[in-house]
Order: sequence, then structure tokens, then C-alpha cells
Amino acid sequence: MLSWVGEKRLLFGRFRKTGSALAAGCLAALITNITPAAAPAVSSALPGPPLVGFSFSPFSVPRLLNETPTAALQTLVDRLQPDLVRLPIYWSQAQPWPDAFDFSSTDALLAIIRKHNRHLRRPTRVVFAVGARNLGYPEVYLPGWLARAQGNNLKKIVATPAYATYLRTVVDHYAQLPELYAWQVENEPLDSVTTNIDHAPALSTTTVDNEIDAVRAGDRSHPIVVTTFNSSHIKLDKEGSSPLAWLYRLLPGPKAVGHPAETLQLGDALGLDVYVVTPSTPLAEDPAEERIAWKSDTIIYWSTQARLANKQLWITEMQGIPWLGAPGFTSQDLVDSASAYRDRGASVVLLWGVESWLFNGEWMDAGLRAINTLRSP
Repeated sequence: MLSWVGEKRLLFGRFRKTGSALAAGCLAALITNITPAAAPAVSSALPGPPLVGFSFSPFSVPRLLNETPTAALQTLVDRLQPDLVRLPIYWSQAQPWPDAFDFSSTDALLAIIRKHNRHLRRPTRVVFAVGARNLGYPEVYLPGWLARAQGNNLKKIVATPAYATYLRTVVDHYAQLPELYAWQVENEPLDSVTTNIDHAPALSTTTVDNEIDAVRAGDRSHPIVVTTFNSSHIKLDKEGSSPLAWLYRLLPGPKAVGHPAETLQLGDALGLDVYVVTPSTPLAEDPAEERIAWKSDTIIYWSTQARLANKQLWITEMQGIPWLGAPGFTSQDLVDSASAYRDRGASVVLLWGVESWLFNGEWMDAGLRAINTLRSP
């Protein structure tokens, strides 16, 4: 079993559904002369094998190896041959000073992908995650200068001119990038999760919709995915998205979690973060193989709902390592998950935790098997 599981440390708070809608932000009012752009055309037809790839964060590279993020990414793209790599553009890195931007860390990772693509017929492309909420714990990445001036009330911060400038500058900088496949706006923005800030991190649908309009104003060509997590069982997902959801919350027993129905209304694709063994879903309750089967059913359900809305369903995080504090997810569970999810209607599958495979041959081998399975006809 791995002793290191990266920076993904969401605890029980991740799986508590937000109790009430939050106040709408006013980001749109701060972005002048913008007319909301039409969404790019996205095929919602039932796909063949999905595009397969992984998420990569420079903060998640195992420090025990004394390896640089660029060297780690080089090894991963060469070994795993991904169709897509999801890269975060952390606000804290992109704008280290109030009046200056620095894209050197992201550009260094892009240079690795370009080098990898040099002689490939099917090149690796990039999904950029932008937002104050971004990949991996502590979830919220604010520049130090901003936190000192504004505090850490996220709902207020994303309504500032500084945040509008960050979004606009990032999109303008990368919108024409040949390797760009899609944008992700915020990370699980409607959900309350464990973070490093004092105030609740969940954003309103209006705030996220305004951010999407801001991204589309600078790039009308690439689709946008918005992410959330969902319940362990399809019954709970249906209860959580029904008109009687308020009633189910009052009844005893398991409750629906996440916001897949609301998130589906926002972007061009619904991104589900799919985990099987977590601190709030321990193996003492149900075995991993049963949870994998349940998740497979929920993927079918949400891919159907996405098609009905003329959108796509992506698995934006497929569990690829054990969760800190919740042992029991094995390399065989990774392979079995790929087999269960591969033909359930997802257009994209991105594995989570691949940085830890760099120093564990068992998990690297299992990851390669999983990727081959996901791509099989």
C-alpha cells in the first residue's frame, strides 16, 4: 500500500451537501464590455472509447524523489501516452504580484507536452483548470498579496476586479494555444469541502455562470467543463436531483451528496469526480467491488442526463490511488474501475493520483492496464 497519496486530502466535509443556496456574486458587473458568448458546439452523441488522460499538479510531485515537476511530467506522458492532461493554472502562481503575471511554471509543463508530441500522430492535448478553487488540497489558491489585503472570504474575492483580471489575462494568454482542448472553470465550485480558508468555499450557480461567460468572452472555440462529485448509489443521486430533494434530506438514512444536477446546467460538459474508498465511505460498510458497480450505474445515469441536455459527461477524477486516511483501495480496484466505467457514456476519463505512480511499479503497471482497458473498443 502506498504511504504517500499526494495532496488530495478532502475529509468528511467534502461529502456534506450544501444546505442552502449562497448569495450570488457580481463578477459579471466587473467585466466591462462583455456580451455573453454562445457556447461552442459540443457533440453529445454516445461516444466510442473515451479520451483518456490524467490530472497533473506540480504541487503533487513526490518530494521524496527530489524530482522536478517537469521531469515528473516527462516520465508520465512518455509512459502513459495520454490523450489529455489536465493542468491547473493556480492564481497564486500566475499572479504573484498585484501588477504582474508569471506563466513560466505552466509554460515549462507545456514545453514537455510539445516535446512529447513532436513525432506523434495523435498528440496529447491540455485541459486548463482556472479559478480560485483549483486542483488538490488546500483547494483554494489565492495570491499572498491578495489574501493579506482582502482576507479569505472566497465569495467576496471572486467578485473583485483583481479576480476578473486574472481570468481575463489567463484566457487571453492561452486561448490560441494549439494544444488546448478545453477549459475547466473552478473545481467543484458548488460543493462545500475542506479547505484552508475560514469561510465556506461553495460558490453560487450565478457566480460560476458569470465566470463561464468571462472565459467564453475570450475564447469561443473551446468547451468548458464544470466539476462536482456525486453519491455512491444511483438511488441517492435521483433523490438529490428530484423536486422532493428537500424531503429526502429530512428523512433518516443516507443522503445525496454533490451537485451533479445543478452543475450539469452550467458548462458544456458535466465533470464527475469518482471515488470509491474514502474516509466517509469506508470498506467496513460495503466492499470496493460493490461500490465500483454502483458508481458505474451512476455514470450511465448522468451520461444519459447529459445527452438529453445536449452536453457531455466526463469523469474528471477517477480514483487512481488510496485516499489519505482511507486505506483499502488497491491496484486491482483501479483496473476493475476501468473495466466498469469504460463503456458507460463518458467522453473523457482523467485519472487522479498518477504522480504517486512514479515510485511504485505496481501502481504504474496497474495504471497502464487501466488506460488500455478504458481505450479498448
